[in-house]
Amino acid sequence: MIVMDQPHDWGGAFNRRWGPSAHLISDLAGAEGSRELAAFVAAMGVAWAPVQHPGTYREHHDLAGEWLDRARALGAATLDRAAFVGILRRKREAMDP
Repeated sequence: MIVMDQPHDWGGAFNRRWGPSAHLISDLAGAEGSRELAAFVAAMGVAWAPVQHPGTYREHHDLAGEWLDRARALGAATLDRAAFVGILRRKREAMDP
């Protein structure tokens, strides 16, 4: 499943240009999650957003503006912080037992 956290203004250059941003992740650990995330981002048509922390439990894309709406339209669930962090913890445990 593809999820994102609540959009937030982190105060950096990205947010000054694009507005509040969210982290887009797969809830699956390892290569399976990487494939799911890459396929989802490709379906969104996002060619410019580099993957951050590739191959780790923290692998994600930053999205803002219209891309947030596009991700939601394609089925990405927006989670509260506790649920989002819970997924990251489960992924970390699965990848680094």
